[in-house]
Amino acid sequence: MNHLVSTLREGDNNKALKYAGQARDLAQQLKYNRGLAWALENLGWLSYRKGDYATAFQLATDALNIIENYHDFSTIARCLNSIAAIYYEQKQYDAALHNFKRALQAANRSNDYTTIARSLNNIAYTMLRLEQQDSAAIYAERGLRASQQAHSKYLEGYAYRTLGDIDLRNKKFDAALKKFWNAVALADKVKNKFLKASTLHRVAKAYINLNQPDSALKHLEENIAVAKQFGYSDELEVALKLTAEVYTVKKAVEKAYEYQSRYIHLHDSLYDQRNSQHLALMQARFESQLKEAEIELLKKDTKIKQQEINNQQVWMYFTIGLLTLTAVLVFVLLYSNWLKRKANVVLGTKNQEIQEQAQQLSNLNVTKDKLLSIISHDVRGPLASLRGLVNIVCSGGLDQDEFLTHSLKIRQNLDSVQEDLDNLLYWAQSQLNGIQINIEQINVRAIVNDKIKLFKDAGDRKAITMINDISEDLTVLADKNHLGLVVRNLMANAIKFNKHGGTIHIQEKSVSDVVEISVRDSGVGIKSSDLKKLFNAQTHFSNLGTDQEKGVGIGLLLTKEFIEKNGGSIWVSSEVGKGSTFTFTSKRVVISSSKGKTALSSTLNR
Repeated sequence: MNHLVSTLREGDNNKALKYAGQARDLAQQLKYNRGLAWALENLGWLSYRKGDYATAFQLATDALNIIENYHDFSTIARCLNSIAAIYYEQKQYDAALHNFKRALQAANRSNDYTTIARSLNNIAYTMLRLEQQDSAAIYAERGLRASQQAHSKYLEGYAYRTLGDIDLRNKKFDAALKKFWNAVALADKVKNKFLKASTLHRVAKAYINLNQPDSALKHLEENIAVAKQFGYSDELEVALKLTAEVYTVKKAVEKAYEYQSRYIHLHDSLYDQRNSQHLALMQARFESQLKEAEIELLKKDTKIKQQEINNQQVWMYFTIGLLTLTAVLVFVLLYSNWLKRKANVVLGTKNQEIQEQAQQLSNLNVTKDKLLSIISHDVRGPLASLRGLVNIVCSGGLDQDEFLTHSLKIRQNLDSVQEDLDNLLYWAQSQLNGIQINIEQINVRAIVNDKIKLFKDAGDRKAITMINDISEDLTVLADKNHLGLVVRNLMANAIKFNKHGGTIHIQEKSVSDVVEISVRDSGVGIKSSDLKKLFNAQTHFSNLGTDQEKGVGIGLLLTKEFIEKNGGSIWVSSEVGKGSTFTFTSKRVVISSSKGKTALSSTLNR
């Protein structure tokens, strides 16, 4: 049954999946571990073909753990190919290449020519992705010869497709077409629809580069039909994008817009699906690591218990044979009990470490989910709008008035995206490397003036008056970049939620050795129920501005974190309809005079 599945899995996936499940159940019933490993490897590959990477990774890993005990290098090589393919789909190309090469070594040890050919083709394809074209060509030629030696038409077609990709990269379009048609012919010969679908859009791309758009359209229509019929979403995505480009070249604006819209819709759907698969795969890896840690703990616990049993037996024999050494025996038993308690303490510590690591990984997953959601919904939207507008402008589909109308709105959105990307960059740096602080003396008024200039256009659009009442000589001890980000975020919020014709007032107030700097606006204000949520990472949110400006909602979180790292604090007061005042503190440079000399002092705790 495993042989049957291996024969079917590149052709009829559904039938292969049915028999693979039966093979696994039979192997479990017979307690035949080698057969079980092979069945799990087949199931893992079929799950990979369906795009279920988390399940595929778990099945391939389980199969590899079983088969390594039997030194079955052929099955080991297939498992490593599956694991490497999953790394490739997650864009971890170096890890994928490492495992493909391990698979090739195992396949060579077993003289499994089919798996040797498969591994060589996979190495070539990965090297091409890593821009190692010369090495990719060498491995692809070796893969072609190995595929012919193994009498595998599918793998031979795969090798021709990779060689065609290399020619396409080198702008040898006629040579690329010849190899692609070889791949299509072999796909038709073995009725492998996936190989055909993945090659046809490459054929079309070659015709596009040869300035033959009609030939490209012909093969793209066939490509779209095959991909839709058999559910090859990735190949359909590429075909739709290329079709939109061809119609753009032909100046068929309506058709270009139709296929561009279909492409964007499918791309967004696949983007969410890939994110979901990526998260599921990370969860599978985490669970696998956690399982291994638990197994290791169980082994240690078993070893300790066995040692305890052995100790008890030894002391029992000594008690029976050596009654005169009772005192010594009591001492040894007490010492053994002490060792046991010490071992239990060590085990408890290890368990606590594992629980803390699990919580950290869980928190990282939650944070990553938020970041992916932010990028997916708030950042990608304006960029997609800009991309669609540019495509239509390039095809001559908009006049100047229409372009100005749409571009003003997109410019406003891009301003918001720029601010969000800056905040996301600082957020990522703080999460990966921690916040690095470089304390120096800073003139606050100069910082505020810089930010007023930065926001001049945004303020002019709402006719907002910005007033800098910070004194010329106010100097504080802080990180210049952090203080600039704090002022920028507070002013951006003040503009975003201000009314047309409103004001923004930046003021100072000295209190002992610190200075309170406030940014007050005359905007819409904040509801009392929302005030407690502003600086809380678990409840942070984002509202639209008075002109429907968007934001990702992490600016205030970064502001609070940077202020506190610089030894200050922040708070807000607001009244709905009358505006808001954000106030933060910073260490003020105190100038004192002693014997005719000027000295600077501060109580900053670093």
